[in-house]
Amino acid sequence: MIKDRIVRIKLRRNYAEQRPMNYVGKVTAFGDAWVAMEATGLLLARHQPNNVQIDAHRGAALIPRDNIESIMLLPDDFDVKNIQITTEGQQIQIEVPGAANVYIGEMGEG
Repeated sequence: MIKDRIVRIKLRRNYAEQRPMNYVGKVTAFGDAWVAMEATGLLLARHQPNNVQIDAHRGAALIPRDNIESIMLLPDDFDVKNIQITTEGQQIQIEVPGAANVYIGEMGEG
């Protein structure tokens, strides 16, 4: 499956005021009800210069699969310690060298 792969996981929003949350990192385990990963959290936040608040440190994350909106595979050589953010129109994206950028949200959502 996706064990030992680097991914971006976008979480569902359960209510309109909830800020979009994403995780980027390496999947350490994948089960029927959850995904475990060593990840960096990315939270859309209007008050940040690039509209995204990126966790300073990576950590363990256990994410219920029911809370996942989408999973995007990233290249195996993606540098999770140096995540770069870009915008294209209203979309906020993670820059992926040598591949298509990965969508994480829209401006104004945070």
